Amino acid sequence: MKLISLTAKNFRSLQNIYLNFSTSYCTISGKNNAGKSSVIRLLSLLFGTGENFPWARDSTSLDYKDDFTQWAGAGESIEVAYKLELAREDDPALISFIEKMASFQAEGSAMCLDIQYLASNTEDLKVNVVCAGRSVGSKESKEISKKIRESNLLFLYNSTRRDEPMYYSGGGNRRFYDFVMSHEEEKELEEAGRNVDKKLRRIAKQHTQGLNAILGRLIERFDVEFSPPGRYSPRHTTLGINLRDKHVEVPLSDWGSGTQNRTQILMSVLQANRIKTTYSLEDKITPFVVIEEPESFLHPSAQSEFGRILGALSAEFGVQIIATTHSPYMLNREDPGSNILLCRESKRGKWSETRLVNTSGPSWMAPFAEHLGINLSEFDSWQPFFAARKSKILLVEGDLDRQYFEEFQRRKFPIETLSREIEVVPYGGKDTLKNTLLVKFVLSKFDRVFITYDQDADEELKKSLPRLGLKVNDDYLPLGESEPGKDCIEGLLPQRVLATVMGRETDLVMKLTSRDRKEAKQQLKNRYLEEFQKNTDYSKDELKGFEKIIKVINRSFGKVSA
Repeated sequence: MKLISLTAKNFRSLQNIYLNFSTSYCTISGKNNAGKSSVIRLLSLLFGTGENFPWARDSTSLDYKDDFTQWAGAGESIEVAYKLELAREDDPALISFIEKMASFQAEGSAMCLDIQYLASNTEDLKVNVVCAGRSVGSKESKEISKKIRESNLLFLYNSTRRDEPMYYSGGGNRRFYDFVMSHEEEKELEEAGRNVDKKLRRIAKQHTQGLNAILGRLIERFDVEFSPPGRYSPRHTTLGINLRDKHVEVPLSDWGSGTQNRTQILMSVLQANRIKTTYSLEDKITPFVVIEEPESFLHPSAQSEFGRILGALSAEFGVQIIATTHSPYMLNREDPGSNILLCRESKRGKWSETRLVNTSGPSWMAPFAEHLGINLSEFDSWQPFFAARKSKILLVEGDLDRQYFEEFQRRKFPIETLSREIEVVPYGGKDTLKNTLLVKFVLSKFDRVFITYDQDADEELKKSLPRLGLKVNDDYLPLGESEPGKDCIEGLLPQRVLATVMGRETDLVMKLTSRDRKEAKQQLKNRYLEEFQKNTDYSKDELKGFEKIIKVINRSFGKVSA
């Protein structure tokens, strides 16, 4: 099952909102009190909160008095509408039940299901269901809604609550995992249970004699019988969790909070996938997973990795994952349209309704930056990293550097070309590399990263980059020559390119000694690039500076130099 959209009117802060959900990994963000919890409450209303997950049993119901938008017009109703998509391959049990209730057979491999709740202060809750474009009767609609709720299709995990099931075992508290069994595993366990049951009864009989003798000393006579637990063959059982770090096996409860939280979330995703893949056709309904603040207790670099993993698992398993988050690292960067941003404004000390923020377009991250606490001026240097598509990234100081390196990807020169598997991304100046948080984020986001910067920044950066575990030539390299005026990428250009531009642009050269020298320097850099792009007949000797750099970069990414 996949949740396609949610519409809410007059429900708490959701006075009039329509939310469209990605069918894979999607996120809901916003400041505190923006309405994220209200959305989760509405999901729990229809889908339940996962009976098999004791930590998430926060059952909800629609209560007009408590849930009606306080500033809405008196007498209006609460309206909540869900659009769902069911697949015959993934949800055969639910489709079969719905078709039985609706008294018709839907066509195709998928079924569209619309469910609407109406609550007023004068009438009982009404449920309306439309199945594959056909309205279903009132009684049948309630039965379909009840079936969905009792199926516990929502696996809700709240990272901020630490009330997972704990048991005392082996000298200390242990954290346990609610594990789903297939029918075959259930049969195997049942057979083993019968054998254990026989042995327990033989042991119990021996202990009965001793206890009967003791109880016989009492005034009141008792006969005692030890009764082993009845054969228990559930579809769910608990398993202790240990994590192995190299050669040391440690109970999950002894690891850090971030590791514990991340592991529990991943098990929830695996749980949903196991139900999808092991349940029989009579029982099979594919759930989806909702995670509140998955970034909790995780370092930013780990958050970035975790967000990427959740997106990959959602796509691989075909299980929808919805995460509420305050972290920019958890956003779906591969599909920006999957990220929902909610906001509320306070007017004269009173909160207004929740509204959906427009995050479309190439600058989709900018609204999230504002609402999630990233300085907007700092965001300019983050934006290219969110737009990058390849897993191998060459970081260069600015856009001119990017164009130079892309020339060595597109054109044929008498030297080795830069691998086309590499994406060249500008980072916006040397100061960006001093932002340790950002650099760590980039290093964790991509499979391989190589950094270049101008030679004139070498004294500053050759001290800070090694602190991040980076090595010169393996992970980073300065560009240019250790000569005045050549301590940048332009210092690698053929001499005839430099001479042609310097001879032609005398006015700009003169401005280098004036107050306008910064502007003049940038204009000259543009002219150098244009002149370099005009010519195609460069010799290998003229390009030896670039050749040295490109060989180092290719080798860093695993390409053997020609």
